[in-house]
Amino acid sequence: MAGVESDVRSVAAADGVALEYEVLGQGPTVVLVHGALGSRLVFSRQRSALAERYRLILPSARGHDGTTAVWPNDYGINGSEIDDLCAVLAAEGTDRIRLIGHSSGGAVCFAFARRFPERVDRMVLIEPSLLAHQPNPPELIKLAETIEEIAEIGEAQGDMAALRATLDMVAGHAWRQLDEETKTVRLKAMQHLATFVVPHWRALFSHVVADADLQALQPPTLLLYGDASFAFEAAIAARFQSVRPDLPQILLPDAGHAAHLERADIATPAILDFLNDGASS
Repeated sequence: MAGVESDVRSVAAADGVALEYEVLGQGPTVVLVHGALGSRLVFSRQRSALAERYRLILPSARGHDGTTAVWPNDYGINGSEIDDLCAVLAAEGTDRIRLIGHSSGGAVCFAFARRFPERVDRMVLIEPSLLAHQPNPPELIKLAETIEEIAEIGEAQGDMAALRATLDMVAGHAWRQLDEETKTVRLKAMQHLATFVVPHWRALFSHVVADADLQALQPPTLLLYGDASFAFEAAIAARFQSVRPDLPQILLPDAGHAAHLERADIATPAILDFLNDGASS
């Protein structure tokens, strides 16, 4: 990134897998957690502005960027995902942090903040995939049925078919506009993640979040959503608004699931303003 030096590092997870992560900037620590089938680049339009004021740590989830695609026996949001994040933070000698999470990375951040509230000063959740909310609204019930269909596709046709079905569902307009030859090339480049797809969906639906969990969330939290995103994300946003009206929400116009990328002109200043409210800690 021009103007700010970054350093790609690694640390061994509990099962020995080398977890890759990137560090850049100086100041209080902000950890940015990407979602499944993404990468550290999902924060490409926030990095420069944030690194001017903060020390950024960007972990790469298993199978993403330079971290090996090996899934531990305890793979899950409340299991290995938090343990891997803790390993990165321990390697950097970092205790108190600010958290930014997108999609399933937002689910990891939520779980981390619930387990270690004393370690999180502030948190930004961008379209967090808290898919197993109880009580489940109709949108999440419908999503669960779709995921079961993807799992059945994987069992019948193999992991690559499950990956394709997932991309057809979540990758959005840009993916749907590609021709079949280009889609095949993109799928081949992602084939190392194929075995991850169904376990990841299962992990998200095993991470049950009740209204009591929303009520118990302690760190000040900003929620960002796109107004053209998935119906299930709108349902999650509505539940947050109902249970925690004290948490600020920003609905980004003309934006989908990657709302902070598509409307960085609004999202980045909002994130900075929110994080800076606690900049002295």
